[in-house]
Amino acid sequence: MSELTDRLKQQLLNGANRSLMQDAKQHWYTGSELNLEETVWKNYWENKGIGHNDVVLVALTNSVTYSLVTQSLWEIGAIVHPINPATTEIQISELEDQYHYAAIVLNSEVQELTVLSDTFTNQPRLTTLHEPEVQIFIRNKHIAHLPEKPIDSQLAVIMHTSGTTGKPKRVGLTHKQLLAGAFHVVESQNLTSDDSTFILMPMFHINAMVISNLATRVSHGQLLFRPKFSAHLFWKEVSSEMVSWVSLTPAIIAILLQRDEQPTTDNNLRFLRTASAPLLPSTHEEFNRRFSVPLIESYGMTEAASQIAQNPLEKPIQNTVGKPVGTEMKILDSEHHEVALNTVGEIAIKGDSVITHYLDPQPEAFYDGYLLTGDLGSIDENGYLTISGRSKEMIIRGGENVNPLAVEDCLNVLKFVREMAVVGTPDKIYGETVTAVIVPNEISRDHRHQLALLNELANEQLLPVERPTKYIFSDQLPKNATGKIQRTLLAQEVTQQLKEA
Repeated sequence: MSELTDRLKQQLLNGANRSLMQDAKQHWYTGSELNLEETVWKNYWENKGIGHNDVVLVALTNSVTYSLVTQSLWEIGAIVHPINPATTEIQISELEDQYHYAAIVLNSEVQELTVLSDTFTNQPRLTTLHEPEVQIFIRNKHIAHLPEKPIDSQLAVIMHTSGTTGKPKRVGLTHKQLLAGAFHVVESQNLTSDDSTFILMPMFHINAMVISNLATRVSHGQLLFRPKFSAHLFWKEVSSEMVSWVSLTPAIIAILLQRDEQPTTDNNLRFLRTASAPLLPSTHEEFNRRFSVPLIESYGMTEAASQIAQNPLEKPIQNTVGKPVGTEMKILDSEHHEVALNTVGEIAIKGDSVITHYLDPQPEAFYDGYLLTGDLGSIDENGYLTISGRSKEMIIRGGENVNPLAVEDCLNVLKFVREMAVVGTPDKIYGETVTAVIVPNEISRDHRHQLALLNELANEQLLPVERPTKYIFSDQLPKNATGKIQRTLLAQEVTQQLKEA
């Protein structure tokens, strides 16, 4: 076994008589019950000839089953490719052309894969859990691979980056990298067997897979699975289930702020942490005013097996993402020279959880052993990192750089703004112009008063080059499954909309 699979197995064995995981129906499972189900999964794969280096597609909603399926596949040396369960059959077919899956695991409501019926056969197995049975499609004429105990350097998962600034990249993470990422979370959050957390973010993303799932399991804590976030149940269940911490997105934080519910005084919550997208300072300030719960900002990416930096629990600094955890970090200029403190440049990282290459060669993404993240930031004299944005998201207007996050932070304080995003759109004279897309709290046909307030605030607080020249009101912003705004897609949609206007 790899150290990762060994530690996951030990959690179940050591907690044989203890409740370790709770499903969406609030049924608890002991380590003994979970170990039985995981062993049945492992035997199932072996009987189907699934083994070393086979790639298995997993498209499930958050569940106890999800955690056990991945563990069982890792134990036999297979590679997990987790994707959004909402992925269409046509999209799965396109992925199959690339990966030639040995098996495909889908939610219970998917009874067949019509497009791939000649290639895969549905071969379900009975579950020992109270959760719905999943659908398993085994490849016809699959060349059986003997199960082989994995080693630390073996590939464990293939994940696609979110692709907010371009074509998604294929990231391969080893057993060692996943475990290192989990350990960094355990260290920075002081996780112990006394801790418990909800898994609300999707398991097919690195945040939930490592930060919530693996970090909790290797620290012998408790996991409570929920298929999705519920705003009206969140604070109630945090108290009733005595949850000690939760990983959330800024989008979820914003939703909580729109509601009247408050955490009760008898909760067990140590902190909430936020990642996966920038948290506006104004949102953080409002959260602090409303709730008496520490909100810890952090920074991570798929390529680093989740966490890169996190605010220390004992001394968080608002508007920063904290200090590097388990990673070496440099801030570089455009010529890859390290810059001075408090100077913005590209964030470069390396460490035991960080990839050294993409599955598709992209040598330009690395320099001197460091991964060039494409994110812009600065480090202060106390070692705290502040994120300034994405290098590819910077708007270049007339040769001057405009940081969209700075514009958003300024204008987002207006009460009628539910959320907003600033993007660059083509301009014949300046190359790009600053365009703000606003989702208002209330739909209105007449935005003249709102436009006046936006322009007034922009003129007061923004440099001339930063002031939006176009405002577009919309009922929603395009986002990925973790709530991150897809800025490239938004810019394309807005550009097309302006052309047609």
